[in-house]
Amino acid sequence: MSIEVDAGDEFVRLAQNIGTKSRGHHNRNYVLPLTETMARLCGGEPGTHVLVRVPRPDAVPVVIRTWSEAQLLRSLRGVLPNVPQCLASTATATVLSYVEGEPLSAVCPDGKRVKQSWISAMVEILAQTAALGRKELPALPHDWPRYGSDSRGYLAALTQLADRQIRRPSWSVYGGLFSQLGVPEDVLAQMAEKAPVMAPRPCGLLHGDLHRDNIVLTTDSRVIAVDWELATYGDPLYDLATHLVRMRYPNKQHKAVIDSWAEAMESTVPAAAKGMEKDLPYYLDFERAQSVFPDVIRAARSLRQGSQRKRLWDGLLYKAEAAVWQALQVGAEPLGLRNVPSRAKVRDVLHRWQTAGSEEPGRPGERCPQARQPRVSLSRRLKAFRSAFSDAGAVAAIVMGGCAVLGAFQKGAGLDGAPAPDCSREHGNRHPVTERTG
Repeated sequence: MSIEVDAGDEFVRLAQNIGTKSRGHHNRNYVLPLTETMARLCGGEPGTHVLVRVPRPDAVPVVIRTWSEAQLLRSLRGVLPNVPQCLASTATATVLSYVEGEPLSAVCPDGKRVKQSWISAMVEILAQTAALGRKELPALPHDWPRYGSDSRGYLAALTQLADRQIRRPSWSVYGGLFSQLGVPEDVLAQMAEKAPVMAPRPCGLLHGDLHRDNIVLTTDSRVIAVDWELATYGDPLYDLATHLVRMRYPNKQHKAVIDSWAEAMESTVPAAAKGMEKDLPYYLDFERAQSVFPDVIRAARSLRQGSQRKRLWDGLLYKAEAAVWQALQVGAEPLGLRNVPSRAKVRDVLHRWQTAGSEEPGRPGERCPQARQPRVSLSRRLKAFRSAFSDAGAVAAIVMGGCAVLGAFQKGAGLDGAPAPDCSREHGNRHPVTERTG
C-alpha cells in the first residue's frame, strides 16, 4: 500500500548517490535498488528496482495539471491494469515501481512507422483509461470546471486552463518576447470564446501524454504506459489528439491509428467516438496552439547556455530559432496569428531578447538587467582631468598616472567601445515542438 513518509531527504540522498540518473523537463529521475531503509518505509523487497522522481526547482509551468502523479496512481491501483505503483511520496520525492524494459522511442524513433501491434496496444490503453469515471478517480480540484458531456464546454475550459496555468505564470518574464513574435496576451482567451459546437461525449480519465518516451516495451512482451503526471479528466477524443500530435506518426499512419482507436472504444465507451470526424480537428488545433507557449519558453531558456562563447552561442541560437519558427508555423492558424515573423525575424527577436537580459536564477518571474558602466558627464570628466594637473608638486604622479587618467576619461566618455558584460546564466533544456515530460 502506498504511504506518506517524512523521509524525502533520505530518498533523494540515496537516489543521487547510487541511482542511474535521467533528466526530464519537470523531474530528475533516478533508478536504483531499494535499500533496507527504503524497503522498510515502502513495504517493498530490498534490491527491487524503483524509480525516484525529484521535482526540478528550475522547471517552468508549461503544462496543464490536474492531480499529483502519486495521488492518481494510488487511485488506479487495482482498478487499471499495468500501471506503475506509487510506493511512497514525500515533499521532495515520489517513489514508483520501476517498469523493466525499453521505451518505444529507443526502438522506434519519432517519425518512424509504428507496428500495428503496438498501435493496437496503445489505443487499448486509451480505451481502458477512458472507461474510468469520477467515482474511480481522485476528487477534481475545487476550481476545476464542470462540463459533464459538454464537449464544447470542455474545449473552452481546456483553453482557459492553458491560459491560467501556462501563459499567465510566465508572462511577466516572456510576455515581451511573445509580443515581439506576434503572439498577443489575450490570444488564448479569444480562442476559448470561439470554441465551436461539438457532439456530446462522456468524460473519462485521460493519460494526457501518451507518446514514444512514455510507452515501455517490457521484457515479458507487454506494452505499458508510464509517466501519468499530466493525466486529467475529460473528453476521450482529446486524448487521441494529444497522442497523434506527440507520437509524431508518419502522416500516412494517422488514419490507421484513428480507426484503431474508434474500434477499441467500441468495446469500452462507444459514445466516445461520436462526431469524431468533425471534432477531432478542433482538439488537434488546440494541441498545436497551446504548444506554442512551451516551445517558445524552452527555446528562450536554452539561450542561457554558453552565451559567453560565440561558437556555442551561434549553435544555440540556430536551434532556438528553428524551434520557435516551427512552433509559430504550426500554431499560427489555430491561434489566429495574422503576421507570422520570418525565420530571420525570429532569430533577430531571440537575439535581442537574450542580450537585453534573462531570468535571475532562483527568482522566477524577474528579469536580470544588463550590467552597465556608470555614466558621468563629460564636463565632470574634464574638470577632474584639469584638477589632476593643478598641483605643481605632483609632477611625478602626473607623469605616471597621466595615461591612466586619460584612459579613464576615454572610457567614461564612451570612446573605448567595450561591450557590456552578459548576465545570462543557467542551462536550459530541449523542447522539440510539443511537450515531452518526465
